[in-house]
Amino acid sequence: MLRVSSKLVPLLLQSVTSSHTHTHLISSYSTSRLFLSYSHLFPRRPMASLSALPHRLQYPTARRDDSIVEDYHGVKVADPYRWLEDPDAEEVKEFVEKQVQLTNSVLQQCETRSKLSEKITKLFDHPRYHAPFRRGDKYFYFHNSGLQPQDTLYVQDSLEGKPEVLLDPNALSEDGTISLNTLSISEDAKYLAYGLSSSGSDWVTIKVMRIADKNAEPDTLSWVSVTVFLVSNSNQLRNELPLTVVNLDMFQVKFSSISWTHDSKGFFYSRYPAPKDGEVVDAGTETNSNLYHELYYHFLGTDQSEDILCWRDPENPKYSFGGSVTDDGKVHFIVIALELYDISVFFLCVHMK
Repeated sequence: MLRVSSKLVPLLLQSVTSSHTHTHLISSYSTSRLFLSYSHLFPRRPMASLSALPHRLQYPTARRDDSIVEDYHGVKVADPYRWLEDPDAEEVKEFVEKQVQLTNSVLQQCETRSKLSEKITKLFDHPRYHAPFRRGDKYFYFHNSGLQPQDTLYVQDSLEGKPEVLLDPNALSEDGTISLNTLSISEDAKYLAYGLSSSGSDWVTIKVMRIADKNAEPDTLSWVSVTVFLVSNSNQLRNELPLTVVNLDMFQVKFSSISWTHDSKGFFYSRYPAPKDGEVVDAGTETNSNLYHELYYHFLGTDQSEDILCWRDPENPKYSFGGSVTDDGKVHFIVIALELYDISVFFLCVHMK
């Protein structure tokens, strides 16, 4: 059976479809069926080389800077193209744009491109429903009418109740490139916490909505990453909670999951250190490594400067932290990953009283 990575499908769809940017991930099995279904569109002959094009490709010339030389333990190592490491430099932007123009000039000559786009669009043009799930006394599910760029989240009071749109990411941008990256609904179904990603970025902005009136809540948390989860069952924390709950926007979240616990009073979250004073960082184009992950606790309705630092490991800057609270709300698990893509993890259990 043909097996194709599910990550390839959204990229392929975005590449060949002009009016819709589909971001639905497909299992390897269904991906195989999808590709086999339109395999007849391709000529049954080896793919032609670029030398078969009517003219020789004129690749953009990258400037060589021979002045950049590093000395590693007495060994001279030249790095003449280091200037390409700055994605915000005008020279780099111009070079990338020329690369894009060259690529498009080749793709536009592909005879099967329009047929492929038409076939994929037709295959996706059908209503799709995700399995419903229950929180509190409400039911939630995702639905896509067919060619919507993003799935819409619906809520209803019972299985026989009338569904209402709770969150429609398609309304957040004209081109459908703002996507719902992650979400979690509190156990009492009072709050929806969700992460929005723009243009496929790994960086996410976390927001909180009151489900009853669909109003946003305005705390602002910056340089958040990886995991957000709410904690309860602490009398001291509960007594200190402000009476007024306001908006919650958490910026710079990355690879995030959200896990609520029982009282929805506040939450632990992971973040990276904020930029230093005067330092300008454009999240999504920055090239520095993600280092010094930290775990904080935030009270809804308070300023981020009042958040409580709960866990960090400055001796291991590449470690990342996530977490979850048990179903009974009494134990908090901290998951520590040795590397971002390392499967080796260990757990710390913190009992909450």
